[in-house]
Amino acid sequence: MRIHHFTVPALEPVRVARVLAEVLGARVIPLPHPVGTLLVYADDTDGTAIEVWPAATRAGVGDRELALTDLPLPDAWPHHAYITSDACDAEGILAAFAREGWKAESVHNGPPRGGFGLVRGWIENQVVIEIGGSDMRAEYERFFREVVARSVPARAEVEVAPTAS
Repeated sequence: MRIHHFTVPALEPVRVARVLAEVLGARVIPLPHPVGTLLVYADDTDGTAIEVWPAATRAGVGDRELALTDLPLPDAWPHHAYITSDACDAEGILAAFAREGWKAESVHNGPPRGGFGLVRGWIENQVVIEIGGSDMRAEYERFFREVVARSVPARAEVEVAPTAS
C-alpha cells in the first residue's frame, strides 16, 4: 500500500501550502479543481502530495460537484497524517509553525523506551498534522517493524464483526 496524497482543509490555502512546502522541502503547484486548491508536491516518482483545499469545500455522498459553503471546520478535529521528509528537522518545523502563530509541539508516541518522536502541529490552529525528519522516520519504521514482528501468528489480522444495518 502507498498513500499518494491526502487533503488538508485550510482557511488560507496559499499560506498553508507555502508553509508545508517549506518544512517538507516540496513545491506548490496550483490545481484547477476544486477552485483554489493547491498541491504541495514532493517532486518524486510516486506523486506524493498534500492537497490543500479551501476549508469551505464540501460534497455530500454521491455528489458529483464540490461546493463552497459557510460551514466551519469541526472543533477538535482529530484526523491527521504523519509525514516525514529529509528536508526538515524538529527545530525547523517548530520554528515555521511558531512564525505563523500556529501551535506545534515535540511529542513522543508509544510506550516508554519505545515508540517514536514527531512534531504535532495544528495548521491554522485547527487541523492536526504530524511531521518528522529522517531521524524520526527511522524511529517510526523501527517501532512498527517491532509491532508487526510481535503480532502472532505472523500476518495476524483483527476480525471485524459485520455492522448492523
